[in-house]
Amino acid sequence: MKLHHLDPADRQHRVINTRTATWHPGLVPGLLVLPLSEFASTHTAMVRWAPNTHFNPHRHFGGEEIFVLEGVFEDEHGRYPAGSWIRSPHMSAHQPYSIEGCTILVKTGHLK
Repeated sequence: MKLHHLDPADRQHRVINTRTATWHPGLVPGLLVLPLSEFASTHTAMVRWAPNTHFNPHRHFGGEEIFVLEGVFEDEHGRYPAGSWIRSPHMSAHQPYSIEGCTILVKTGHLK
């Protein structure tokens, strides 16, 4: 667990059972998203990538952190198996995909 990962002003208590919660369709076919928290410009979610899913090229205002929970997450910068942690700075860009499928924990907007 990362210490101080929540904004000190964020006082909302959340309990989400990720095994029974409803996952929502993502922005491209093959993605399912489970929002976990949102505060100011920071968004945290779990994302399931079906095998052979490709996302659009995009830039991260406020940066992005990804922890790969299962499978292998990839982009043009590398291949990240389960247990990998990726920290991309404010305005970083990439075009992610997953050939074998994966589940990631992603946090965006907090690295300005």
